[in-house]
Amino acid sequence: MATREREPSRIWWARPGKLCGLERPGGGGRSHRPERREGEIAYLKAKGVRMCISTMASRHNLGAYEEAGLEWHHVPVESAQRSADALEELLPLLRRELRRRGAVAVHGDRHTDFVVAVCAAHLHEARGVEPAEALAQAARAGLTVNGYTCALLGVEPSEMDALMRTPGAGA
Repeated sequence: MATREREPSRIWWARPGKLCGLERPGGGGRSHRPERREGEIAYLKAKGVRMCISTMASRHNLGAYEEAGLEWHHVPVESAQRSADALEELLPLLRRELRRRGAVAVHGDRHTDFVVAVCAAHLHEARGVEPAEALAQAARAGLTVNGYTCALLGVEPSEMDALMRTPGAGA
């Protein structure tokens, strides 16, 4: 029996059809469900995702990506201190992988603050999108944006908050 597609609860298509950020397929932490994971991986594949980049400290889900025929890359981010290095590692990887056909999904576990920073930094580098605007887009999509995310990109939280209050801004 084929797995039924299920759109992830928290997903942001930073570049529609090319790059998305989301929480761990299947849910993060103790709320993780294998059936949900299968449905969300099926959704990602149907949307053209060919590679999943995991920033989780653990290697959870990597075997499921292999079973589904997806490429994967694991860059564990265990602390805020490691995040700046990981961001510098991921931006060239995204530059290279996004030139190829298909889409790339970047995920953490429950927390999506670092995932948002990665996608927003890519949008700034590749498309000239102001980081605060990208953060506001991610927040509207339901992903976590916090002071840590803002600091990693050099954005004042008040700047992003102002964009969130302005109708149509950061859309």
